[in-house]
Formats: sequence, C-alpha cells, structure tokens
Amino acid sequence: MYRGRYEGKHRTAAAPARKKAVRTGRLTTMVIATVLLLALTIGGTLAWLSTKDAPITNTFNPSKVACEVTESFDGKVKSNVNVKNTSDIPAFIRVKLVTYRTNDQGQHIGGVSELPTFTPGAGWVKNGDYYYYIHPVEPGATPTANLAESITLTESYTDPDGGHQSMDVMAEAIQSVPVDAIKAAWGDGFSIGTDGSLMVPGN
Repeated sequence: MYRGRYEGKHRTAAAPARKKAVRTGRLTTMVIATVLLLALTIGGTLAWLSTKDAPITNTFNPSKVACEVTESFDGKVKSNVNVKNTSDIPAFIRVKLVTYRTNDQGQHIGGVSELPTFTPGAGWVKNGDYYYYIHPVEPGATPTANLAESITLTESYTDPDGGHQSMDVMAEAIQSVPVDAIKAAWGDGFSIGTDGSLMVPGN
C-alpha cells in the first residue's frame, strides 16, 4: 500500500510540471517567431532602400585661374609683351621679368644682367620685382595696354664674363574677388578700390 500511495502522489505532482513546460515552450516559440519576423521585415526594408536609393550627381564645376604670356621675339627685341587670362573668371595679373646671361649654347652663365629700361603701358604699376595690371582682366582677354611695347636685350656683352642677355617673362593670375584671395596670394598690403581696381602698395 505504501508503494501505491507513493506512486499516486508522484503522478499528481508531476502533471502540473508538464503543463508549465508546455506553456513556456510555446511562449519561447512565439518570441523567436516574432524576432525572426521583425528581422525579415527590417532586412527587407533596408534592402529596398539600398536598391532604390539613386546616387546624386555633383553638378558643381570649380573655376580655374590661369594665364599665358604673349609676346614677339626676334632674337634681340621682345615686343608686344602682354598676358592673356586663360581662366574662366575675371582675374588680376602680375608679371616678373627675369634677366640673365647665356652662352652660345643657351646655357646660363655668370655675370650681371641688368633689366633694360622700358616704359610700362597704361594700367601697369611696379611694386618690388613685379608689374601689376590694376584692372580685372576678363576671361580670354588681355590687358588693354601691353606691359612693354619693346624691350631691347644686350646682344653681346663685352666684359670678361661675355655671353648674351636672355629674359624670361613670368606671369601670374589671381581671381579678382574676393580681396581675401588676393591678400593670401600676394600680401596683406593689397586691396580693391571702389571702382574694382587693384590697389597696389606704394602706388
């Protein structure tokens, strides 16, 4: 009888435990199913956004500032010395003339080479080693006046160093506005007048 009563109690106590396990298993299954459903939904949305989002085309075209020297040279005389603004925006222009001696092979040699005297054209002013054209030059245009109409070089030096005179025309361009760009490139002493012209220090 002891055995029978023990088994009866055992069966009565075990039955609720099985029901609880079944409920817990169903709850776990529901949670997992919900998480999977959310993951699939979010993943599908992200995939749709990824495939539907079109790239934005950048239509901004930055301006360029450039210039080129224009001149004629017959081996002794440089003439019509000027600079063309090859930028796509208005620019101020400055020029540096560098002179030196060369031998018959065109190689640099020692000896002093003084810059020949010439009269700068209207609108050109000198500061330090540079000649500045004070008016903004439009794209594709040149200053209305040449820097130099004619510069005659020394064909042959008679001192012990000898050689011939050569001269390079080195030009620079800077956007005409804002003034901060000019100051950053050429120095704080520069400014722009009320008429839009370049105010060169010392002039």
